[in-house]
Amino acid sequence: MKRYMLCFVFLVWISLSCSASGQEKEALVHEAWLIQMESAGGWVAMEKGFYGKVKVKGVQGGPGVSPIHKVVAAVRAGNIAFGIDYPENILRAREKEEIDLVAVSVDFQNSAMRILSWAPIKSAQDIKGDFGIWIGYDAKAKCAVGKGWEKQFTIRNQGRDLKPWLAGTWALASAMTYNEWITARRETKKMGKTFYAVDYKELGIDWMDNVLFTTEEIIKKHPDVVQAVVTGRYKGFRWALENPREAFDILKKHSEELDFAHEMDAVAPLKALMINSETKKHGLGYIHPKKWDNVAKDMFKAGLLEKMPDVKKIYSEKFPSGVTLR
Repeated sequence: MKRYMLCFVFLVWISLSCSASGQEKEALVHEAWLIQMESAGGWVAMEKGFYGKVKVKGVQGGPGVSPIHKVVAAVRAGNIAFGIDYPENILRAREKEEIDLVAVSVDFQNSAMRILSWAPIKSAQDIKGDFGIWIGYDAKAKCAVGKGWEKQFTIRNQGRDLKPWLAGTWALASAMTYNEWITARRETKKMGKTFYAVDYKELGIDWMDNVLFTTEEIIKKHPDVVQAVVTGRYKGFRWALENPREAFDILKKHSEELDFAHEMDAVAPLKALMINSETKKHGLGYIHPKKWDNVAKDMFKAGLLEKMPDVKKIYSEKFPSGVTLR
């Protein structure tokens, strides 16, 4: 009788264990911006089921919305949450607000941000006058000029509008290669004017953009979910870049205002940002330690950080996507 009871208890335990392991987990991903091709990986992954057993809900971002604080609030409420933001914002949140954020992958291996100017910029000394930049995304410009940057240029809140720069009210503006840069080319062509687009790398600022992050707590408690989100996201990007028209249709379900021609023009710049020798070898989303060193050193040198952080605590290399695209 005891033998039967032991067998019964064992079978019940096995049944419960299997049920628990097969239970679908849920996660939130707070995107940095409005729905566009730049975030296609996440939206496509949800549509195509690339997250596997993890049920992911994407949350659209926008001007003035902080993915960092949205993620922290969600985790404190008991959710599994991730966000997309710039590496400099993650650094500042860790160092100044003592938030335990950790980057688990990087969408863009190089920065997509460019300086738009009506006059040639040969060095950081040429960055002068009113400068349109998105609030909270001014670290590159400040680091390019260094301490005392406020003596050279004045930050203007650009938002989604290039009109002040196009009208000549601002000397400088900001543009992503997959978004505002496309608009600038089209509008200046209509105007019959010539403009200059300067890569921050030309000014010694070699960073990356759009980092997928979560908290130390989530990494410790749910490493399986972290891996599923990372892998699923880049499966989504691969599919989107290989099937851009179909990806646009998926994005259109979430945002009716998307312009087909604009989003198709964004595909080539996105490939250039996401694919390099490292991602061909290690997979999309590759964490490049040297790039993180660059961000920290440049920010400390410009006075944006009070001390040099322990850079290795800011990112994790434990979750490679394994998703390659050539």
